[in-house]
Amino acid sequence: MSTQTGESTAVAVAVVEEAPPVDAEVVPEAETTAVVSAAAGTVPPVVEGGTTVAASTPGRVPRPMVVAAAIAGVVLVALPFGFIGLSGDDKPGEGPANAGYSQDSNQGSGFVPGIAAAEVPGQQPSAEVVPTAAEPTGEVKGVPADVAGTTAEAGTPAGEGTPAVAGQPPATATPGQPAAPGGQIAPQQKQAAPTYAATAGPGCAGSTKFTGYGSYKDGKKGWVDNGSGCGSAFVSVPMSGDAKKDDASAYGLWTFNTGPVTAGTCAVSVYVPNGDVTVSGGNPTSYRVYDRFDVVQGSPVGSFDVKQVSSHGQWVSVGTFRINGAKLAVQLLTRGQDWQGSTKTYAHHAAGAVKASCQA
Repeated sequence: MSTQTGESTAVAVAVVEEAPPVDAEVVPEAETTAVVSAAAGTVPPVVEGGTTVAASTPGRVPRPMVVAAAIAGVVLVALPFGFIGLSGDDKPGEGPANAGYSQDSNQGSGFVPGIAAAEVPGQQPSAEVVPTAAEPTGEVKGVPADVAGTTAEAGTPAGEGTPAVAGQPPATATPGQPAAPGGQIAPQQKQAAPTYAATAGPGCAGSTKFTGYGSYKDGKKGWVDNGSGCGSAFVSVPMSGDAKKDDASAYGLWTFNTGPVTAGTCAVSVYVPNGDVTVSGGNPTSYRVYDRFDVVQGSPVGSFDVKQVSSHGQWVSVGTFRINGAKLAVQLLTRGQDWQGSTKTYAHHAAGAVKASCQA
């Protein structure tokens, strides 16, 4: 080995020339580092003048290169463990969460908003409550809004018939029975009870009749006709002369054929004509009520009295009486006192109009 010295820079550059083999000599540590750097491809170190550089033996790997290779292998093996150490002591899967994701520390059901959980065969679906839009109340799909109170059930076409109930046949209208709006069966209306109303008296006709039994004409002593027309005409009937005894052969009788009301009740009212005691002077006038026209053989269903002297020109309601066989009869009795002291007053009872209003 020989060295040349540059005069201008005073720096020695090592040049390796072929030389006969020499014994290996120990190279100082500084020189070993220089050799390793040269083997790694670095810039050769600058050697000052007068320094000896050892040459490597041909065919043998220098020791510094072996050391460098060992160090590089250790570094490469230790590198992954260094990265793991930098990440901390987190367990697998416990690293920092991604942005926008919040994980419950209690490890819940794992439900992620916006992602439907896959169904596992043989597993019951979770009882997760998903809010839905509220259905509008007061209206049922398939049922017209104007059909109040109806509900469409499975198997029932909208607007046809009543709601179908499982296990029961749909309701149908009975022949002759009207159907309510929406197909429902209208409840059968109860027929109104039959009624009857009429006026009987002198001058009245139709289903009524007035008859004066035992009548006779004898001026102011006998039966006297007054007025004309139904409701205005009336008969003055002579009194028996005894306030407690009737003349069985004389009486007035109003009859009503109540027609549709064969059995029921009748409200009766009596009209009292105007006049003095010789025309309308009952004080009082007594009446009996029958549910038949043959008053001689039958028993009365009721009776009443009207004080005519204090009721002139008025309709007097006298009560309600039961009837049977579509017949009603009102009888005027002749009992009454027609004298005052030793003077004859010729007092009479007035037989005018009588009304009957009956219902079954």
